[in-house]
Amino acid sequence: MTVPERVGQDEEQVLVERTEAVEADLRFVGLPVVRGGDSRAGKTIGSSTFVVYYDASADSSGGVFVTWEPSRELKDLIVASPQLALQRAIPLGSTALEAMTVAVEQVLTAAGWATEQTDVGVHESSVKILGPVPR
Repeated sequence: MTVPERVGQDEEQVLVERTEAVEADLRFVGLPVVRGGDSRAGKTIGSSTFVVYYDASADSSGGVFVTWEPSRELKDLIVASPQLALQRAIPLGSTALEAMTVAVEQVLTAAGWATEQTDVGVHESSVKILGPVPR
């Protein structure tokens, strides 16, 4: 798989500023948020939090994204016990991910952002920020 070409510096700065603005809106309403930064930087992120990050790819996969990061306990259980994962962690985690994704999209829409849920590729289960809603 070929890595898409990156946008230019000016376009990347717009992504950084949009990422910061989205993060500020989520913090304003009291949601736990981690700044993920550039998706290609491979930063370690927290757990039980929303991660706001950007992808500087010049193709349609680029943009600003928000995703829910589940708890460390849930992730550890999936790895440690496949049987318990099937019985509890995966059904519970999947439901929580869906609920958190819908909730954050509603909060962002109320804050004046145009959004869409993504369900393909590296941004699966994320909300893509299309930009501010024209006023």
